[in-house]
Amino acid sequence: MKQSSIYTLQFSGLKLGEHFFEFDLENTFFDSCDSFGILGGIGKIIARLEKKETMMLLSLNLKTEVNVLCDRCNEMTRLMVNGNLELIYKFGDEDSLDETLIVLPYDSFQIDLFQPSYELFIVSLPSRFLHENDACDPEIIKYLSNPNESKTENQSMDPRWSELDKLN
Repeated sequence: MKQSSIYTLQFSGLKLGEHFFEFDLENTFFDSCDSFGILGGIGKIIARLEKKETMMLLSLNLKTEVNVLCDRCNEMTRLMVNGNLELIYKFGDEDSLDETLIVLPYDSFQIDLFQPSYELFIVSLPSRFLHENDACDPEIIKYLSNPNESKTENQSMDPRWSELDKLN
């Protein structure tokens, strides 16, 4: 797990009850997402931590605006990505098979929110990056709708291909 002091939440010393924290997502955060086609962005993580005697409940709310290439026309577009994640932090020595339950050692005093924020961002991404309201480049859309029109009439076809076309 990648450690990042920017996204560290220190819970030792906090009173029991609810606490709110806000983290700005910087370029280093979006740089780690470049393999998903993210070219940069801005955003915030709002964390609500409810501290109890034996556990902590963490709620993350993600609001970002990222730069991506449109999957249809390959032009730059801005995309809104929002998401929510609920986690439970418990103190102990045993391992947890539940992905929403994280077991912390008894001597822990802080949690790093980079990994949960990263995972929340990645699962909140849409399956396709597209311009809103069909704002794609009209020339590209014209080509995609009828690719045969883009060929010029004076292109001569290799005779071998025309003989193969007769086989159908």
